[in-house]
Order: sequence, then structure tokens, then C-alpha cells
Amino acid sequence: MMPPGKRGYRMDMMRDPAPSRAGAGNLLDRIENLYLRALRGVLLVTATLLLIGAVAWGGLSLVRLLRSPDSVQPEAVRVEAADIAGTPLATAARASRGEPVLRNERAFYDGFVKRYYSLYRSRYQPSLRSEDKRLTLGEFDDLTINTTGRLSAVRDGRLDFAADRADLETFLPVVTAASSTRDSIKQLTSYRTARKRPVATQVQRTRTETRSGWDPYSTACDGWYVAPEGCAVTRRVEVPYTTRVAMMRYPDGIASPGEILKGFQDRYFALLQQRREASVADAAARRQDIVDGQAAGRAGLFTAIGIVAAFLVLMFFFLLVAIERHQRRLAVVQAS
Repeated sequence: MMPPGKRGYRMDMMRDPAPSRAGAGNLLDRIENLYLRALRGVLLVTATLLLIGAVAWGGLSLVRLLRSPDSVQPEAVRVEAADIAGTPLATAARASRGEPVLRNERAFYDGFVKRYYSLYRSRYQPSLRSEDKRLTLGEFDDLTINTTGRLSAVRDGRLDFAADRADLETFLPVVTAASSTRDSIKQLTSYRTARKRPVATQVQRTRTETRSGWDPYSTACDGWYVAPEGCAVTRRVEVPYTTRVAMMRYPDGIASPGEILKGFQDRYFALLQQRREASVADAAARRQDIVDGQAAGRAGLFTAIGIVAAFLVLMFFFLLVAIERHQRRLAVVQAS
């Protein structure tokens, strides 16, 4: 028989490896549980972000699809007195004359010209010089509104009377306000007090000169048929030349009252047309943005569906991890 001390030592040696293997197994279990928890957390966070992204992207895409390009209309534009006062004078071609049309249209234009002419007489005519011509009502009409040309355009369909009437009714208060600005009063005062001065200006003119030449088709001389055929001829030609002429002129920047008022009118309608075109272009661009947004919305809906599908796949894997975790807990409970 083995001595007691030896037998106890042998039994201790046989029992030592078991605790070491159990400790290694517990460490692996703890590491595995840690990885499962981390994977679970990553899946939950990723799935939550996918769900939020799918809802946001789907909502944005749906809003884009529900927008209609017809809801965008050009914005109304206006021209204020400050926009036309103190601006450089511009010239505009007179409208072509035509036959008068409907009585109501003529009555409106005649009444408007009288109101416009009243503004000219009260604000601009007092600044005329003694040698300046005073415009009659008809002459003022031809130089500004041109009723005959507008009636012809309305009759031919080139001008919308309702729109033109609204523009003129808006124009008169604006030009009235512009006529009372400091810049307008300064321009009228400068013209009334200005003095002409001689200014040397280069002028291009022509003079007639007699020159000799050869005409191969002339038969007015003896031997015209002998080479070279033709005869020597003289002809008068216009020759341009440049000369300096002293002319009496106002200083630069001086404009007559009629030119100032016509400049306001031309500036007003030019700005009005320019801003309307810009408004129409802006509306067209916004409509195109809506159309592009609808196309992007359709693509976004498919993207949102794909995100939801990815969310479901992740939740499936999360379910597998949860089942595995539950099974391990049951195994631990049964083992204990």
C-alpha cells in the first residue's frame, strides 16, 4: 500500500487540471458573451439608423412626388420711381402707325394721354427755354404713348389691351413720383439755367470732284475699236472728307424736359419687360426643379424600400443572435 502522504499527493495531482480547464472555459464564455453583446448593440444601432433613414428618405421622396410644376407661377413685378429717376436717357423706336380700332380702347388711350400731358405741362413745360417748342396734345401723344400705333397693335393681336392698360395705369403714378425726385428737379434746373457754348466737332462731309478714267464700253472717240478698246472719259464722283466745325451745344449731361420724361418712360417699360422675363425664367427653373425632384423622389422611394429590406435582414440576424444568447442562458441554468 502507498503511504498516506504519497496517496494524497497523487490525488491532488489528479484533481488540479479540472479547475484550470473550468477557468479557461469560463473565460471563453465571457469573451463570447462580450462579443454577442457587442454584436447585438451594433445590430440594434444600425437597424435604428436604417429605420430612421428609411422614414426620412421616404417622406422626402413622397413630398417631392406630391409637388406639381403647375403650382409655380411667375411672380408679379413692379418698377418704382427710384428705378427710373436719375437714370441715363434711352431712345426707343416709335411704333408703327395703323388704323384706329374699338371705341373703348381709343377712349382709354385718349383719356390717359390727357392725364399724361397734364403731368408734362405742370412739371416739365415750365422748365422749357424761350426758344423751345411747346408740344401740343397730339404731338405729345406721338412722341410718348403713340395711341395710333398701340391701337393698330391691339387690332392685329400684337398687343394685349388689358395688360397694356394695367401697365399704363401703374406707370403714371410711378412717373409722377419720379418727376418729383431730387434728381429730376436737378436735371430740369440744369437745363433751364444752361448756356450753349461753341464746341469744335469733327463732321464728315462729301464734295464732288471730276476725275479721268477709261471706259472699255465707250464709243465716243475715234479708234475706239483699236486695242485697248474704249475711250478716255471724265466723271464726277463724291469724295468724303472730314472737317472741324464749331457748333453751339449744351454741356454734356444736359437734356431737355421732353427727353427727361421720355427717358423715364423708356426706362420704366424696359425694366418692366426685363423683370418679367426674369420672373418667367425663374418660374420655369423652379418648375424644372420640381420635375427633377419628382424623378429623384421615385428613385428615393426605391432607395427607402431597399433600406427597409436591409433593416429586416439585420433584424433577422439580430433574432438569430438573440436565440443563440437565450440558448446559452438555458444551457448555463441546466448545467448549474
